[in-house]
Amino acid sequence: MPQEGEDRALIDFVEGVLAEKSEEGAVVAVGGLGLTLFLSHPTLQSLPPKGNKVRLFGYLHVKEDLLQLYGFSDRRERDIFLKLIAVTGIGPRVALAVLSAYDPDAFVRIVACEDLEAITAVSGVGKKSGQRIILELKDKLAPLAGDLGVVVGGPDGSDLAREAREALKGLGYSVREANHALEGYAADEPSVEGMIKYALKRLGGSG
Repeated sequence: MPQEGEDRALIDFVEGVLAEKSEEGAVVAVGGLGLTLFLSHPTLQSLPPKGNKVRLFGYLHVKEDLLQLYGFSDRRERDIFLKLIAVTGIGPRVALAVLSAYDPDAFVRIVACEDLEAITAVSGVGKKSGQRIILELKDKLAPLAGDLGVVVGGPDGSDLAREAREALKGLGYSVREANHALEGYAADEPSVEGMIKYALKRLGGSG
């Protein structure tokens, strides 16, 4: 059964054999039908080879004469997706782009710290859209932020993190790679240089 807050999912999950994979998603064979699901990059990368059984949580997007099925690796990813598409002006494809750039925990931290630059680094998210995401989701995500030890509206080293992220992007790393590598950084006196060295070590680079 869908959990609280997931009443709009319509299709709780899809379980079947992975028939095809593409850059945007996958086809899952279920009962003689091939269902196309749009997936975030992390979910797509987590799929097994073709021919194996898969189980993805789902959301059926219905718009006039268009039906699109979105798949998620777990309920947490889907819950963030549903919250994103509830934001004014944010559609499923942009929400999926956000989840391709940031895992759910990283996104919660970004919203809690009101890191507009991080949100607008996602393709399809402009300044106004980013501001709406922060404004409309900050309170809704506050309990999750608290679980992660992040103070809503607090600095959380966001200015330093932005500089470090930009430096890592300049070295050729994606936004998602940069943010993932910076997660868990802690120091008595945080610095951009320290963050970059920490991230490069996690990424397997030099420094």
